[in-house]
Amino acid sequence: MMSNKLASQIKQLQVESGSLAIFWLAQAGFVYKTAGGAIVYVDAYLSDCVHRMLSDVLYGFKRIMPPPLAPEDVEADAVVCTHSHPDHFDYDAIPVLARNPHIHFIAAPDCRVEFEKLGVKEDRYTIIHEGETLTVGDLSLTAVFADHRDLAPEALGLIIRSGDIAVWQVADTAYRPDKWQDIFAAGVDVIIPPINGAYGNLDGVEAAQLAQDAHAKVAIPCHFWMFAEHGGSPTQFLDACKELAPEVRPHLMSQGELLMYRK
Repeated sequence: MMSNKLASQIKQLQVESGSLAIFWLAQAGFVYKTAGGAIVYVDAYLSDCVHRMLSDVLYGFKRIMPPPLAPEDVEADAVVCTHSHPDHFDYDAIPVLARNPHIHFIAAPDCRVEFEKLGVKEDRYTIIHEGETLTVGDLSLTAVFADHRDLAPEALGLIIRSGDIAVWQVADTAYRPDKWQDIFAAGVDVIIPPINGAYGNLDGVEAAQLAQDAHAKVAIPCHFWMFAEHGGSPTQFLDACKELAPEVRPHLMSQGELLMYRK
């Protein structure tokens, strides 16, 4: 049975000024909470919908980590979906989340039709495009380039800013350094790359190289161990960081773990 323990922890947590709370939900899902109390969920996969048939596609990937919290326990200002794949746009969880009138959805362009299919009203979501920035309380979200190839050509990454802290949730993408020169020049404090190395995504070596490229201080790998078919090796990532990004601190998170980041 899913517990609301994590949801309560997120709600009750007091974040000090100059800090940003980061929780990992497993797969590509993260929660951010600011000193001002803003709570944003990104790519939260809270059901097992990938295991069943959706539309005309049979995914058949069973989750092997249980959901860390139930959708009905989520209290957030915004829920962000970086593209429409069901482990990022949770078809079973989103209708439940939409029952909470306080939650607003922010999503990549390919999610619009999926909201329409689920009957989510247009005033409940905002479509964000590459280069655009939206604010949620004292948190800003800037959509940046991601290359998820033909699997999701409108997929996006996110730069998440709280005060002078910058987090790059890379989202599902191949390694395209030519498209991220502005990010490399500015640098980020925390980078969150996928490491599964399947379906067009970065593997652990490419993720480590990207952490170095971005001059990140901390690198949190994600997108591994949710589905057997997805793969992903944290060991490969850790070893690659030692070799390719010796000044970056890799940080493996367990499901539901909190990292309180402060410069």
